[in-house]
Amino acid sequence: MKSKPIGIFGVLTLVAILGIAPHAFAATATVNITPGDSANQNCVAAKNCFDPMVLNISPGDTVTWTNSDTAGHTATSGQPTDNVTGTVWDSSLIKAGGTYTTPASTFQTAGTYNYFCQVHPWMTGEIIVGGAAATSGGTTGSTMSGNMTGMSGNMTNSTTPAVPEFGPVASLVLVFAVVGVVIVSARTKGFLKL
Repeated sequence: MKSKPIGIFGVLTLVAILGIAPHAFAATATVNITPGDSANQNCVAAKNCFDPMVLNISPGDTVTWTNSDTAGHTATSGQPTDNVTGTVWDSSLIKAGGTYTTPASTFQTAGTYNYFCQVHPWMTGEIIVGGAAATSGGTTGSTMSGNMTGMSGNMTNSTTPAVPEFGPVASLVLVFAVVGVVIVSARTKGFLKL
């Protein structure tokens, strides 16, 4: 049996599958709000007000905060001292035992996102998207100033380039790519004969 080449459509379909598949299934990382954080500021010295205090994720991932304390807390983007508090996300009050998950569109851009609890402003944390862990001096990269489209000055640019993100259409494109491979395979009487 003589095999036929898969053609340009088949090659483009394979490229689409390989390019989109890793991003189509984003992960959810968890941050625990530790018990006793509302009672005093001891968690600041222990660096465990939010556990982990510094969280590394990939672009497109979501983050869920779980409140294991007996008091309510927030997970609010920014820092207690800036004027862009809550512009990227704001959980509102997370009751004891409750959770909050960021929307899937929140962490599309690589960089460092600072956050804190508005009720207990000594509780601070960082989410590093697509970059290396923060150094002992703070965050990686250079601080961005001013307003950016969809972001604010509470983000630090990472040295890692941003990964293209296709958002909610990624699954649809992946389905079309798989259907395309099946159609090409059916027409050539074989699966991807090269």
